[in-house]
Amino acid sequence: MSSADIPVPDVPNSPPPTSSSPPPASGPHPFLRWVSTSNPFYVISAGLFLFGLRMSFSARERDTDSWALMGGLAGYALLLASAALVLVRFGRVWNDVRTVLLLVVLMFLATSVTFDELLVLNPDRGRGYFVGGLAFAVAVTELVLRSIRLRLPLGFRVPYHLALALFFLYPLALVPLLSDPHNEALMWGLWGFAPAAGLVFLTLVVAIRHGRGYVRDNGSPWPWPFYPWSVFVFLAVAVCGRAFLLCWSFHLLPNASDQLIFGPYFLVPFGFVIAILLLELGLVEKSRATQWVALAVPVGLVALAAVGHRSDAIYREFLDHFATRLGGTPLFVTLLAAGGFYLYSWARGVALAPDTLSIVFVVLAFVKPNTLTFGDLIAPRPAFLAAAVVLAVWTSLWRRDWWRRATGAAVAIGWAGTVAWRSYRALREDVPGLDFLVLGVALLPIAVMISLVKGGVRLRWLERWLGRAPNPTG
Repeated sequence: MSSADIPVPDVPNSPPPTSSSPPPASGPHPFLRWVSTSNPFYVISAGLFLFGLRMSFSARERDTDSWALMGGLAGYALLLASAALVLVRFGRVWNDVRTVLLLVVLMFLATSVTFDELLVLNPDRGRGYFVGGLAFAVAVTELVLRSIRLRLPLGFRVPYHLALALFFLYPLALVPLLSDPHNEALMWGLWGFAPAAGLVFLTLVVAIRHGRGYVRDNGSPWPWPFYPWSVFVFLAVAVCGRAFLLCWSFHLLPNASDQLIFGPYFLVPFGFVIAILLLELGLVEKSRATQWVALAVPVGLVALAAVGHRSDAIYREFLDHFATRLGGTPLFVTLLAAGGFYLYSWARGVALAPDTLSIVFVVLAFVKPNTLTFGDLIAPRPAFLAAAVVLAVWTSLWRRDWWRRATGAAVAIGWAGTVAWRSYRALREDVPGLDFLVLGVALLPIAVMISLVKGGVRLRWLERWLGRAPNPTG
């Protein structure tokens, strides 16, 4: 037997051991990696440019300054659009392109705000800047979309252009009313910007119901909903700011520069439109979380309608007009609108809509048409509590789950307890021993149930009603 016949064990092929191995190659520094993927210098550049332009020129002093201001805004918007084209054609850096395109929209909105003072002081000159700014914004938008081959369907493009038109043209409608700051039409016009923006955003329902496939193959790697919803989130935030600035710029109060008609409740109508859009998105995408967020939005709007009220004379003047024309304070009207939204949600098949509607009835029991804040709540009104009881009990019977039945029972007990408490307080002075009579009657059923449970008797009827035990006769 030779050495060649000796079997050799199968050893895995591995490199020989070494005393020290080289360290793994390190990537770029985290700060450099963040800068390369989320470049902040575009935002810094735009901020510095706007600040410098505003310091250098004024829109009201001279015609040359107005033209310089308009030219600077338009020129920088074109520079940003050119940067987006370079990034797409040569670098394919789509993350930075999204930032640049949002900054282009910011330039458009800044243009619509910059010439407010000029429009107030010299309407003839101001109108040209607003109309020209809108034409420029529409032209640059279409040029950029075509140049970088980015597809934006009509269901999104039309609402976008309508939003631009609202920002530029709505101030023009206020100009004929500026002569009298106490004109009720002017006050309603200042309040009406947010509802008008809500109507514009409501046109997005058409695009929402097409689903995410509506923007598939749009020419960019941006996933849905980042494209195209990021621009509409940006516009929604701008609507809130513009609603405030309109009241600041177009309500000329002599010797009352510290007074302002604007209140947080001005934004409530726009907030309800946002809730509708979220609800439709949740239904189309079958996302329970999005639907729940939509149902929670009116809760925040009710709180918004109850805060921020002031004693300014002009603020109180329009608040009185609001309550007279709409039949109640912002808090009361917002609660009614919340009830309407939850009815719409119920009709659209949202599971929790009946429960939230019951809560609205409960809150309405403590709020009357002249209730301004949560500090002005009244004693509960039985009619609204009865409506909440009927709806909660009906929902608990219709939906065969134990927690809704328990909730319905709790609401019913609360309503009955409220009615009993009011009757008890009315009779207490006439019947001296009423306290002991009520306590004695209330303790009797409690004692009976304790005895039954102590004796080992299961209360199967209660378990069956709550849905926790099967019905033996079923």
